Amino acid sequence: MNSRQKAALAFISGAVFAAATPPLDVTAGILLGLLGFAVAIADGASSGRRAWLFGFGANLVALRFVPEVITRFTPLPYVVGCIALVLLAMVQALPWMAGGAVARVVSTRIAWMPSWLAFAVGVYAALFVPAVFPWTPAGGLAPWPVLLQTADVFGERGASFFVAIGCGLVAQAIVMRRVRPLAWATAVFAALLAYGTVRMRAVEAARASAKHAKVALVSPDFAATDRWEASRATMMLDRLTTLTKHAEERGAELTVWPESAYPYTLPHGIRRAPPGPRAVLQPGVRGPVLAGVYLKGGNGAGYNSAFLATRDGALSRSYDKRHLLWFGETVPLADKIAFIRRAFARGTGLEPGTETVPFEAGAIRAAVLNCYEDTLPEGSREAMEVAPNLLVNITNDAWFAGSAEGELHLRLAVLRAIETRRDLVRAVNRGPTTWVAATGKVLARRDAQPGTGAPPPLIVDAALLETPLTLYARVADAPILLALVALLAIGARRTKRSERRPN
Repeated sequence: MNSRQKAALAFISGAVFAAATPPLDVTAGILLGLLGFAVAIADGASSGRRAWLFGFGANLVALRFVPEVITRFTPLPYVVGCIALVLLAMVQALPWMAGGAVARVVSTRIAWMPSWLAFAVGVYAALFVPAVFPWTPAGGLAPWPVLLQTADVFGERGASFFVAIGCGLVAQAIVMRRVRPLAWATAVFAALLAYGTVRMRAVEAARASAKHAKVALVSPDFAATDRWEASRATMMLDRLTTLTKHAEERGAELTVWPESAYPYTLPHGIRRAPPGPRAVLQPGVRGPVLAGVYLKGGNGAGYNSAFLATRDGALSRSYDKRHLLWFGETVPLADKIAFIRRAFARGTGLEPGTETVPFEAGAIRAAVLNCYEDTLPEGSREAMEVAPNLLVNITNDAWFAGSAEGELHLRLAVLRAIETRRDLVRAVNRGPTTWVAATGKVLARRDAQPGTGAPPPLIVDAALLETPLTLYARVADAPILLALVALLAIGARRTKRSERRPN
């Protein structure tokens, strides 16, 4: 292939990679897309540009819900939404561009570095670059959790790294027309399947012997703007109350309301619920209820939070969302660079929290991942700081209702359960309310039908695992990073020695 053909292959491979997203749901597209991507940059020439084309194609397909969201909530025409999609896809392609550049540098500076390993290193590096919508190979493979079980040791990025190794080896077999790399690729995927099978069986055995608790997940079918209309508050609290009563009648030990579901803003630090019509637990509700809420600090700062409300009117210390959504809740780097904070961040968003808070209800000791925090590997590690036996995600997907965003969110969230070996329950407004086992398998889900009324709460029998912290929860990405640094250092030294030898 010539240079143009390889550029086209990179773009098409990105689109195939994103075919794993709804409504196509071709999970094998992740592997095929990575394979084509590896072939496209195998010669090392223009790796950064071709990698950017791969990311552009992938994001153009995966984020195709953006125009619909923009036209639904703004007066802007559809063509503007399409322009926004193109611009967002271009920006979201930059991490892949960085990964391609890393792959090229590694392969050219270290003479003995095989192309398949350089490719995997590039993919791994790309996953450390922040993105508005993080989308990884491991996330795309969430419907096949058996391939992702290494995440309890190496995390989401590590699981992606091993998949990239396998795809890189197949690409090398194609480019060089050799059988040996194909045999090694078969061994890599066989090892992933073997490890995954063994670990899933072990975790299922641990789940079977663990304590369980009935948790009710409420999806109240609130419109995106209901929270900001004072006239809708009574309706919202009445609906939450009705759904919670229904859940408790069916034996729920804890009821979970989605992000920002409680319709009134309360003072930050409040420890007693307001009385009367604004009480969190209305008459007939037994509690406890874990609720998403907006809080306001004394300095005017807002917090996207969660607290536990009990029948005696007590409110727990709040968990304040630690990772705020770019541009929706915060301006990137505003908390670190004073100029950006002064110029752009004043009055534009919320304040981030600084610590994880445990929520205890009977045998349950839960940690909350608020909104898109369950798409971040850092989120799972921070949640484990309080040694929970259950992970809880609260999300408001009303802004993206009816689009593929909710499913993409769920697939990335699956990795948090595997990384921590904890069951994950997700209460999502107008999105897929879900129960994910500690194996990464989705055990129950209730998909939203926006505008048709709130469905009954999804009641799950969650396992309360008390197993020790996983290696990933303890040391994060250190094992692979240290191994790669050592490998690169040794390789660079060997390359220099070979260059000094006389011909």
